[in-house]
Amino acid sequence: MFILEEPYVSDLMLKTLEKNKFEVLNNSFVKNYTKDYNLNIIDEKEAIKKYSTPNDGLKIYSNSENSIDWVIKNFPQSNISKAIKIFKNKFEFRKLISSIYPDFFFCEYSLEELSNIDITKIKKPFIIKPSVGFLSLGVYKVETDSDWEKVLKNLQQEAKSYSKIFPSNVVNSSNYIIEEIIEGTEYAVDAYYTKEGKPVVLNIFRHPFADANDVSDRIYLSSKNIIQKTMPKVDILLSKLGELIDLKNFPMHIELIEKNNGEIVPVEVNPMRFAGWCTTDLACFAYGINMYEYFHDQIEPDWKKLLDEKGDENYYFAMAETPKNMKKDGSCSFDYENFKKCFSKILEFRKIDYLKKPLFAILFGQTSDDDEITEILKLNTGDFVNSRSS
Repeated sequence: MFILEEPYVSDLMLKTLEKNKFEVLNNSFVKNYTKDYNLNIIDEKEAIKKYSTPNDGLKIYSNSENSIDWVIKNFPQSNISKAIKIFKNKFEFRKLISSIYPDFFFCEYSLEELSNIDITKIKKPFIIKPSVGFLSLGVYKVETDSDWEKVLKNLQQEAKSYSKIFPSNVVNSSNYIIEEIIEGTEYAVDAYYTKEGKPVVLNIFRHPFADANDVSDRIYLSSKNIIQKTMPKVDILLSKLGELIDLKNFPMHIELIEKNNGEIVPVEVNPMRFAGWCTTDLACFAYGINMYEYFHDQIEPDWKKLLDEKGDENYYFAMAETPKNMKKDGSCSFDYENFKKCFSKILEFRKIDYLKKPLFAILFGQTSDDDEITEILKLNTGDFVNSRSS
């Protein structure tokens, strides 16, 4: 069963659901698409009854973690709900994998406790972030004692706004995890576990940054070289993770860092979905892998064959963020045409309603030029905002 929720669902996903007649939960959000797409809608009560005791285990995919509350409420004893509760709590996740990484430092504090801790006694640099979080919200790097006062003030201010925007199972600013910084190259993996519990990798991304202070999700890359280089280590990690917790029919987006010594360490697991905002669709443009069909039908990619056909090109998705200081009263517009000129080969361009969402656009592209990737990372989306004359 598929659950559609805010903030965004792609045309590719909708057409896939329509073509295959995959069951889609009836909720208030999916009604936005039932006029334009002939979706195989299943009523909520019928879905709860049907999927409470499935023959091959509960199998759910959602484009958004906003559906987590509904799943936990209606399938509280399922393996999926148990896994979600662990993966969405970064502190519980660290405890889960502590047997694999026994020397990794982490601790947890409430928002109130953060004001009273002796910051001089915590080894720096470190990362602080909500124990339950999404994207890069509330994530800060603390390098010196003098950084702490500003970071704490920001956390206190942000805590007030997060509760109004996100469900508590997606972002919860009550508790924060402090953990050591893992130096190295950041990757992300879209994968699922079969009904027998076998991990299947559907895509691997490298996450480059503009500089040491950049924590944005501007661009993710996938290529033959990236997948061949990291796949063996990822397979081993996913197998170990599956031994620690019973994962079956379970899709995930897992973020990793490869340390300078070659070891890979998980940063977090995003359950029941692949890359957010339907950016997982990159696998379809790059390798012909329809993520939704592969998960639903339990298909495993023939990576040798797929990669034999590739050269040195990078495939990527890029996210154009709405500038924080931009007015959302309709007095500004975004210059999409000039923005597109910054990319040499666009595979698909998706406009986003920037008056309601934190993005202007999501773009899928291809390049063999590393300098182009660097330039994309440096782009200032504010340069493409035009003020409308009154």
